[in-house]
Parts: sequence; C-alpha cells; structure tokens
Amino acid sequence: MLCELRKCILVCFFLITFLSACGKEQSFESETLYFYSGEMLSLVDQRESEYSRDRGVLYTLGLTDFRPQEPAFKKFTESYQGTGKEGHISFSERTKIYSRSKATNTKITIPVSDLFQALKPIGSGDYPKIEFWVTPYKKGEYDVEAVEVVLLH
Repeated sequence: MLCELRKCILVCFFLITFLSACGKEQSFESETLYFYSGEMLSLVDQRESEYSRDRGVLYTLGLTDFRPQEPAFKKFTESYQGTGKEGHISFSERTKIYSRSKATNTKITIPVSDLFQALKPIGSGDYPKIEFWVTPYKKGEYDVEAVEVVLLH
C-alpha cells in the first residue's frame, strides 16, 4: 500500500511538472499585414551598409506609385512628402520571394537574384509587376517591411 502511494505521488508530481511546463505563457503578438500590387523600379543590396545591417535590412525594393494610406504607415508616408510617387519596401530575413505564372497560378519560391534579373532599365516604362504583403517595420519606423513578394509573369 505504501509503495502504491509513493508511485501515485510520484506520478502526480511528474504530471504537475509537465502541466506547468506546458502552461507557461507564450507571448504572441498579432501583426496586421497589408496587401499591395505594383511595379519594380529598382533593387538595392543593403547587406554591406552598416546602417541597414544594424536594422536587419538586406535589400531595398524601389516601387513605382507606392504610397500606403493606412495610419500604420504615417511616418513612412511623411518621409516622402513633396517627392514623386515612388516608394520602397525593405527585405529582411523573414521576407519570402515567389514567382507566379498567370497561366498556372502556381507560386514557387525564387532567390532574390531572380528579381534582379527581372528588372528593366529605369525609364523604360515596362517594369515587372509584383504583389506584396507588408507591415510597418519594427526596427525602423520610417520603413515598410516586405513579408512576401510575388513576381508575376
């Protein structure tokens, strides 16, 4: 009887330990993503820039006609006051890049080098079309972070 009681206490101890470990609060911060479409104007490798590296920016993608109007992007939009309609989005470690064909509507992962190859000369007017999901960049209040970029064919 005493042996069974010890086993029961030991099992209860392990069960309580397991449940307390599983019940630890996990912090989850929700994030709003915004969808846009546009045209690629330029792509700049920022990995050698100390300023960009400190903020985690790998590349900057220049876009034609990109001015998000949501209040979350107020500082970004204000940084472009008085200039043309061009804007940019920043690529970070979490940015995913895809290609999608209109014919098959299949999305495949591509390297950033494919975006470089798709670029047209500035002034050509025939810029590659993209769709992208972005969010305000937590590491740079004047930046917009690209979470997903899709090159359209």
